[in-house]
Parts: sequence; structure tokens; C-alpha cells
Amino acid sequence: MRTVVRSASLIAFTVACGYAKMVLFPFLFFVELFSAATVLSGALTGVLWGAWIGAVARLVFSVANPYGPPHPWVLAAQILGGAMLGAVGGLLRGPLARGGGGSALAWLLVGLVGTIVYDLLTNVAQGLVFGSIPATLALGAIPAVQHVASNAVIFLVVGRLAGPWLARHAGSADAVA
Repeated sequence: MRTVVRSASLIAFTVACGYAKMVLFPFLFFVELFSAATVLSGALTGVLWGAWIGAVARLVFSVANPYGPPHPWVLAAQILGGAMLGAVGGLLRGPLARGGGGSALAWLLVGLVGTIVYDLLTNVAQGLVFGSIPATLALGAIPAVQHVASNAVIFLVVGRLAGPWLARHAGSADAVA
């Protein structure tokens, strides 16, 4: 029961981070807190629960988005990307929780690679919907660069704050998984 409550709380936290973006960065369309919250949730709960939290949080946020829900193929890619980010957080909990420079580097790399993979998944799905993957990837290149760059900064900040805390609470995720 404890794991279910923790996962529900982290799903709500992650969705709230998605909506916080609309308040904090309303005109910066490709700056978001959702990905870092998903990785942090995975680091707190482990691989399987991290994937669950990422997938459900992405589903809730995407379907309840005030701009409207995405096409089902794009939604599937978003859910897969969210699950991947949560699982990676659980898988790399050790390096993310080291504290210091090693932890910051791990958070930076997860932010960079995770964002690139997520953008690639969702852009390919959009390309399938619109009938041209190359055109969609070309048109999505500049927004993807902004997304990757902003997530690099956000993941570094989150890592500097969360890494030492995770290091001090090393056994908490093990008890949950």
C-alpha cells in the first residue's frame, strides 16, 4: 500500500510540474519541468515503479492538456517516452545520488540523452501522423535544440538539489521496490 500511495503522490507531483511550466515559462514553449520530475520519481521508486509513474503521469497530463489531447500515435510515443525516463531514473539511481560533480554529470547526461530520445520518439510519431518523418524531423530540429538545452540546465539544477538528498536517503527506494 505504501508503494501505491508514493507512486500516486509522485504522479500528481509530476503532472503538477507539467502545469507549473505553463505558469513559470508561458512563452518558452520547449522549456519544461516534467522530464526532470519523471527521472526524480524513478530515482525515488526504482525501475518498474518509475516506468509506471512516468507512463501514467504522461497519460494524465497529455489527455488533460488545456491545448487538447494529442493524436493517439503521438500520445503512445509520449507515454513510452515518459515510461523510459522514469525507468532510467530508477536504473541510474546510484550515479544520480552520488552527490558532487559525478552526480551533476549523471543528471546532465540523463537530461541530454533522455530529452533527445523523447523528442525523437514524439517527432517520429508526428511524422507518421502527418505523412513525412523527414519533414517533421527537419521542422522539429530547432525546437528540439531549445528543449535539449533547457533540459540540460534544468537537470543540472535538479541534480544539484536532489543528488545529495538521494545520497543521504540511499535505502528509501530499495524498501519501495
